[in-house]
Amino acid sequence: MRNLLFIAIAIIISSCATNYSAVNIPAGQTVELDYPNYEVYKASLKNRALKGIEVAVLSKQNERQIRGFGLGMKAKADVMVEMGNKLSLRNNNSSAVKIDLGIAEESAAVFEKEGQYVSLYLLNKSAESIPLIIPTVMNPNLSPFSRSGVDLKVGQEILFRARGKRYVLLTVDDSIQEGEELDVAVLLEKRKEELGL
Repeated sequence: MRNLLFIAIAIIISSCATNYSAVNIPAGQTVELDYPNYEVYKASLKNRALKGIEVAVLSKQNERQIRGFGLGMKAKADVMVEMGNKLSLRNNNSSAVKIDLGIAEESAAVFEKEGQYVSLYLLNKSAESIPLIIPTVMNPNLSPFSRSGVDLKVGQEILFRARGKRYVLLTVDDSIQEGEELDVAVLLEKRKEELGL
């Protein structure tokens, strides 16, 4: 059973400022962060290591994953966490990983979405990590054999990088159903064929 390291650092966070600190995640362990005084907070993550970690927002009530993704080596991402949930950082590697963490209080209005959004899952059924770029949202690194939940606006592009350039993997549209699972490895292979990459 995976070791669980629980850190409650709400007391050291001032109410308005963003604080940055280094968080060390031991090999094979999970660090869970909880800021119960915030209605909503934004966690800004920067992976300083050459190995990826798993990032998830979990329900404090039943441990169910609300959303999650892989944060690749040297990658950055912002994660919104609402009251009733906690942030989970999992290190499945054989050595410790250090990340920079910034916390900023946000208004619940950030979850009031304008336009049409779709909740979907990005699957990676392959044995290789798949780095993606979702402009203005995050740059997830899909770990091997993973399933990452995201809420994306209709019209949002999902990009990938090849040969030093960015290419559109897909654009979210009405053809994607709520809760649909997209096999990114298959989509990526087809798209690279179409582009002659």
